[in-house]
Amino acid sequence: MSLSENVYGIPESDPGLYASRDIDAIARRWDCKAAQWDSGLENESCHLNDGDAYGRFVELGRRLVQDRQELCSAGSLVDLGCGTGSVLAGFSKHFESAIGIDISREMLNVAGSKNIRNVEWRLDDVFEGTWSGMRHAAVLSRGILLSHYGNELACLLIAQTVKALTPGGFALFDFLSVGAPEATKILAPNKKYFCPDWLVDQAKRLGSSGAAVAGDPISRVRYLILKD
Repeated sequence: MSLSENVYGIPESDPGLYASRDIDAIARRWDCKAAQWDSGLENESCHLNDGDAYGRFVELGRRLVQDRQELCSAGSLVDLGCGTGSVLAGFSKHFESAIGIDISREMLNVAGSKNIRNVEWRLDDVFEGTWSGMRHAAVLSRGILLSHYGNELACLLIAQTVKALTPGGFALFDFLSVGAPEATKILAPNKKYFCPDWLVDQAKRLGSSGAAVAGDPISRVRYLILKD
């Protein structure tokens, strides 16, 4: 039995689902996960917390915000694939305004019930929403969004993000790394495991001159930072 079947009662995702951007089908999968998502994040033994991936993302994000306190306090934050709002719950207070975007109505229902300050929740496709036509002090995406969609669509999302950043702003994405121990790849068997150097090269080509990757080289999850 796959991890998705065991934990959420749904089959393992088809790699073609994300490549084809079948938004309705993808949304239904995430709708099925919404009720259990937060309890999973609270459980240290849950696959979502393998290698303290969530905690490391939050800590890295906090340092990036701290380095730009004035810019962030007067600017906006976008969370792409915001899920139940766990990331925004900790970060929105550092920004003038925040937007949480997700394709799952059930995830957003949970997020909205938390009454997180100063956040607008949007049911939308991150590739087509209006967020990228605005300017933001920061863009966050925790949930290996890049690894769900693969090379071509990851580059598209990076390009959209770079154009949407205010000068001096930053973006932080987590992703699955090819350096991950083979035994841990069973946790996400149908996702894209990126070469970190390739992601940095693509980000720089797409306009992020200060792009870098953080995290332990042998960790399953690492972090792409976009900045000028």
